[in-house]
Amino acid sequence: MRSSILFALLLAASVPAAAQSPLGGSRSEVRLPPEQMACPVHLSADRHAGIVYREVDRKQIPNADGLVLHFTDTHNLKVVSADVTVYGYSGGVIAKPFTASSTKEISEEFHLSGSAERPLVSQAIGTAKILSITTVELTRVTFSDGTVWERSAPGECRIAPSPFVLVK
Repeated sequence: MRSSILFALLLAASVPAAAQSPLGGSRSEVRLPPEQMACPVHLSADRHAGIVYREVDRKQIPNADGLVLHFTDTHNLKVVSADVTVYGYSGGVIAKPFTASSTKEISEEFHLSGSAERPLVSQAIGTAKILSITTVELTRVTFSDGTVWERSAPGECRIAPSPFVLVK
């Protein structure tokens, strides 16, 4: 009787341990999302903490949402200019998580300029009508050697900004 209880306890203790062990070995695999593979540069975006408010008829109205875009070249070429399209939602009642029926997504386009001496590395932008930015799409890049990359399909180089906002 005693040995059957001990056997049952050992069997019960081994099941969770077996569930924790990997089946196919300990190899890890990292895959980039398909849209990142087509980007000529590594693009990332951080949310800007300072939303500016303006007052109209004694009512505070948020001005816009903001981002800081970071360009990291992957082929030792400096980014001289870039065209980006920012997608998101305007004011009004916005329920998160977003659903297809919540509201219509809008976009704003930006042309960012630098030079060979002062290439684009980080650039702050602020939208005029988007209060909640969802994605940023790189549509055109000019490099310091004069080469130009343009997207060949919508969404080819699209990222989502970091959900975190640093507060001072």
